[in-house]
Amino acid sequence: MNALFIRNMMKVKLNKYLNLSLQTTSKVLVVTCSLLLLPTTHAAKNDLNEEITIKSQRQSADLKNKIASYLDKVSIRQGSISISADLVKVFSSVDKTTNEKSDTYLAKGKPAVFQQELEDGNIIILQADEITYTPDSNIITVSGNALVKQAGSEVSGELITFNTLSEKLEAKSAENQSITTVLQPTILKKQQEAHEKPKVESATEVTTQETSEVVTDNKGENNGN
Repeated sequence: MNALFIRNMMKVKLNKYLNLSLQTTSKVLVVTCSLLLLPTTHAAKNDLNEEITIKSQRQSADLKNKIASYLDKVSIRQGSISISADLVKVFSSVDKTTNEKSDTYLAKGKPAVFQQELEDGNIIILQADEITYTPDSNIITVSGNALVKQAGSEVSGELITFNTLSEKLEAKSAENQSITTVLQPTILKKQQEAHEKPKVESATEVTTQETSEVVTDNKGENNGN
């Protein structure tokens, strides 16, 4: 009887140890897989690898100075990035050292609008009288009645700079004016909960399944004895 009890205790302890290791590994795998399966995880970073489509009612080019101009109802798309404006000028330059080409987009409108999907799937919208966008440096500067919208919240000022790589934003006001920020905590909380819920449910399912297997195994051992 004592031998059977000791053997069962050793079996339970071994199962607990194996389950703890399996549970830890499973949770890591669940998180890793969830990141790999999210379609928007790398969307923002891959935009620059997509082709560029430009539509407008009029176009002109200054070949000598490498300036392309697009006028009237201008629409530019590249991946999840879109720019709409009344006028867009594209300034091209070539680095003499690396021989790499670099473009800078200058968009004007009432307002000109820049839009992009972030890594978490949310859409950020920047609008102003003037937008300067340099893809190679990942910097967007909007000035003149500048406004940024994201997840129901807004930031407005005279000058706003946004880094598409780090997703950091900096706003500045004109003299004797202030920056206005409107936050929607309810919307942000819902989006955060929706983003975290699948991870929690997946981890819970793995733990529940392993616990059920341990109980079944112990019952089978006891019945056999």
